[in-house]
Amino acid sequence: MDQIALRNFTERYLEANGCRIMESTPSYLHTQLSIEADKDLVNRPYYWMYVEKMNLPANPLQLCFVFDPENPPEDRRAEYLFYGSPRFRQLLRSAQKQGKFVRLYQEPSGWSQFSSQSKGYTPWLSVHYLVSYVCDQKKDRVSSYGINLQTGQIKTDFADELHCFKWTLKLPEKRYTLSPRMTIQEAVGEIEYFLTEELTEEDHEWAEDAHKRLNEELEQVNAYFPDGAKQTDEQKSAKTARQRECIWQYHPRIEVDLVSAGLFYLENGLQNQ
Repeated sequence: MDQIALRNFTERYLEANGCRIMESTPSYLHTQLSIEADKDLVNRPYYWMYVEKMNLPANPLQLCFVFDPENPPEDRRAEYLFYGSPRFRQLLRSAQKQGKFVRLYQEPSGWSQFSSQSKGYTPWLSVHYLVSYVCDQKKDRVSSYGINLQTGQIKTDFADELHCFKWTLKLPEKRYTLSPRMTIQEAVGEIEYFLTEELTEEDHEWAEDAHKRLNEELEQVNAYFPDGAKQTDEQKSAKTARQRECIWQYHPRIEVDLVSAGLFYLENGLQNQ
């Protein structure tokens, strides 16, 4: 995820959680947090416990997020928000908690909303995954997939498709939902299989390099703790512990975590997009 995508995510998060944008420039955002966002992003549980117990007026904090470290604001405290930063991790966790699963319907566009003819909505399941490439270094990315619950068609970067429409929580008048031909469990299985195939076909040079660094570290451990009859139980235990630490730190792996999911009902099913 580049800084443009990260900023778009941050703006959507702030809007969805009722935060007010006080100043927006190409390099940073200054926002007044809502109560819920303050509770999720700012670690001050005792303050909120006291405010709620004493029934006092709430005073959520303001935060300034910088997306271009070369051009921070000069007159206020700000923090550089980048992919993998602790604050961005908080944003992801909060987004998971506040909107783990949603159900939305496309708002009819233009003349179609006034048409007397009823129209069916196609159900799509949207899933966001946090994919982490982990060894002694780490790289994260968010992947978005959508699957048509009638045809099984899968689209990547599905979140970009959804941004083209307006959404409502209630089914619009003169609209009905088409029955899905696969269950949620079957759809998730199809997406996970698709994601697995994608990951398998990627370039895994980073994993091969991590294995080389792991072998180098294990060789150093073996040199520092040479095997032999004179090795004490304490030395054997220390060697085993260090080997386990090296394997945990350097062994390459890919971790996939669910960020959010949702059912989206669309007029045209995206077949022609």
